[in-house]
Amino acid sequence: MPLYLGNISVDGENEQESGRFALSWLTLRFRDRKVERAYAYNDIHKALPLIRLSLCLGAMLYAAFGVLDYLSLDGALHQVWAIRFGIVVPVVLLTAAATLWKEFWRYAQLILGIGMSTAGLGIITMTAVIPPPTNAAYYAGLLVVVIYGSTLARMKFHISAMISICLVAAYNIVALKLNPIPLPALLSNNFFLISATGVGIFGSYIQDLYVRFNYVSTRLLIEEKGRSEQLLAESEAANHAKSEFLAVVSHELRTPLNAIIGFSEFLKMEMFGPLGSNRYKSYSEDIYRSGQHLLHIINDILDLSRAEANKLEVIEEKFNLGEMIDGCLRMFRNKAAEEGIRLSYKISEELNVQADQRLMNQVLINLLSNAVKFTASGGAITVTAFSDENDCCSIRVTDTGIGIAEENILRVLEPFIQVESATARSHEGLGLGLPLVKRIMSLHGGEVRIESTLGEGTTVTVTLPGWRRAEWGDQIDPGAGNDTGEGSGEAATGAQGHQDLSNVGS
Repeated sequence: MPLYLGNISVDGENEQESGRFALSWLTLRFRDRKVERAYAYNDIHKALPLIRLSLCLGAMLYAAFGVLDYLSLDGALHQVWAIRFGIVVPVVLLTAAATLWKEFWRYAQLILGIGMSTAGLGIITMTAVIPPPTNAAYYAGLLVVVIYGSTLARMKFHISAMISICLVAAYNIVALKLNPIPLPALLSNNFFLISATGVGIFGSYIQDLYVRFNYVSTRLLIEEKGRSEQLLAESEAANHAKSEFLAVVSHELRTPLNAIIGFSEFLKMEMFGPLGSNRYKSYSEDIYRSGQHLLHIINDILDLSRAEANKLEVIEEKFNLGEMIDGCLRMFRNKAAEEGIRLSYKISEELNVQADQRLMNQVLINLLSNAVKFTASGGAITVTAFSDENDCCSIRVTDTGIGIAEENILRVLEPFIQVESATARSHEGLGLGLPLVKRIMSLHGGEVRIESTLGEGTTVTVTLPGWRRAEWGDQIDPGAGNDTGEGSGEAATGAQGHQDLSNVGS
């Protein structure tokens, strides 16, 4: 029964994904040959520094035991040194040198297996030629070889296990037949040798399993990252296509809509004579108002889509903020009077800026439109323009309307989002005004700040950076505000529900 690594459930692909990383429980090899090949390449290349270091240190350790040969052997010293220095050490060093070969990963297990087998057989051969009772002590070298080969040489589990078992069997053949070791000493040697072999095999199994599990986890993370990046690219492409589509559709809709508004205005004003019935005049006024409302929405969609597609350009020009504010307020004077809303403004000083006047005009229009829409009869709207100690120019629009809950302040800056409440649903609009304000101010390097208390009112402040301040133009009287509407009431700013949205669009 195979082991499964990487159980993933994505659209019913669990079985397929598990099959890719199925392991043989006995050999710890991936059943998929392509996966096993990729793993072998990756594992060997990552472990090359450790393999080289282990082989070089192993050769030095093997050579260092030559000192013990000299101190403990009375006979067969030359034969032992010939095996140690003439065969084993050179083979281990050649194995280390082979790791520099670029194709080493293909034959790594064979080359490492030869190195381990040569080192182990060297100890066994020494045991065969050393006279008793010294030959009984040389099993200790075999312990080192088995542990080294199982854990440090990065050999696959099944190969190191097979070589270790063969070396233990070969040692027992020599100890029993070729150069017999006393039975008590042989039993003692086998106890430690078999225990070390078992521990080495188990350690090799766990290490190989862990490394393969880590490889599978890494592969799955890389694949998931690739899929996520692909989905992100597709999402961005879809968003870009959406913006392009909105721009094209808005442009195509606006052209005939202008004609509808123009002709309905002719009918409303009876420019070519009376319509004959008051109903027709009422209908023409409805057509005109609906057309104007629809045109405003289309213009917002068009500008927002251009901003999202990075096609909304800032055309720099110098203008006076006071004149711009006065012009915008005149547009809302009649609407505010009809609704019974007090509309006023105050400019504390002459404020000349360098920015896109059309876009800044649209910012103020959107803010005033929201303020009028959400302020009940008898309320007040105040527009204030001022500069701070950093020469930053700000426009503040304060109303006494329904306000915004603190948790919804960030939401109202997202396109097509309106706060879900019975009061909000009773007002028209697609929720494009503040998102467009955020985009435009971001293009100017500016800030947007909203302060609001639910049921008391809202204050929206837009700020241009100080480097956009310009000193030129006609002087204006920095006096108090001028009433441009009717009604009464005091402007209120919410002390609660405050959130700083500086540079929120950048």
